[in-house]
Amino acid sequence: FTYVGELNEEASSTNNNFTYVGELNEEASSTNNNFRFVTFHPSFSYEDFLEGIRPVIKDEGTKNESFSYKRQDGIFKQICDDARRSKESFVLIIDEVNRGNIPKIFGELITLIEDDKRGTELDLAYSKKPFSVPENLFVLGTMNTADKSLIQIDAALRRRFAFVEMMPDSNLSHIKNKVVEGIPLKDLMDKLNKKIREKAHRDKQIGHSYFLKIKDIESLHFVFVYKIIPLLQDYLYGDYDDLHSILGDKFISKSEKVIHQKITDSPEE
Repeated sequence: FTYVGELNEEASSTNNNFTYVGELNEEASSTNNNFRFVTFHPSFSYEDFLEGIRPVIKDEGTKNESFSYKRQDGIFKQICDDARRSKESFVLIIDEVNRGNIPKIFGELITLIEDDKRGTELDLAYSKKPFSVPENLFVLGTMNTADKSLIQIDAALRRRFAFVEMMPDSNLSHIKNKVVEGIPLKDLMDKLNKKIREKAHRDKQIGHSYFLKIKDIESLHFVFVYKIIPLLQDYLYGDYDDLHSILGDKFISKSEKVIHQKITDSPEE
C-alpha cells in the first residue's frame, strides 16, 4: 500500500524505523485506538481475524456458570468498522505475517484489500452480511526473510502489498556511538555481517536488535555466545570451519569443533 512508503519515508527522517513504530503505538493509546497490533501464528484463523463462532461463558466461577455460542468480530473487522465511522487514518500492524496460514486467514479479504476494491462489498461467510474494507485503513505486515522454513507469501497476496526491505542498520545511534572496552559496536557488527555475507547469505546477517542493549563486555559476550553463535550454527548447519572463519579463535575451536563458553576458554587468552 502507498501508506507503507509514506511511513518509511517519514521514519527515515528519524533514522530509526523501529522507534517510529513505537511512537505510532504510543499515539494510538491517546487517539481513540487508531492503531492495532496482532501477531500471526499457525493456530491463528479466519475466525480470529474477521469473524467466527466463539463460546461465551456466563457467570464464570459460580454455580450458575454456563456457556453458549455467539458470533464475534475479529480484530480486522473491528478496526474496519471503527475506520468506517471516522475520517481519520487507521493502521493494523501484522507481526510475523508469514507465520500464519495466509489464504485461510484472509479468506475473501484477498479481494477486498486491493486498492481498486476498497469499498466493494462481499457477503461474509458467517454473518452473511455485506462487508467492505474502507480506504482509510492501512495494513502493515512484518516478516523475516531468513525464515525459509515458514509459509511463503503467495503471489496473489504479494501483489497487494508494497515491500520495503529493512536490512541491519549499524548507523543507529546506540550502535554507532557505543564503544565497549575499546570495541566499537558499529565496526564489530559491520565486519561480522561482511563475513556472513561471504559465507552464508545476505538474508542471514545479524540484525541490529542484537546490539541495542549491549552495555558492557559481559553483555556483549553473552549476546555472542548464547544468541548470535547458536543462530549462526543453524544458518551454517553446524559447519565449524565456516563458523571459525566468521568468528575466529576467540569463540570457536576449529580443531576440536567446540564453542568457547567464555572468552578466557580460548587458548590465546
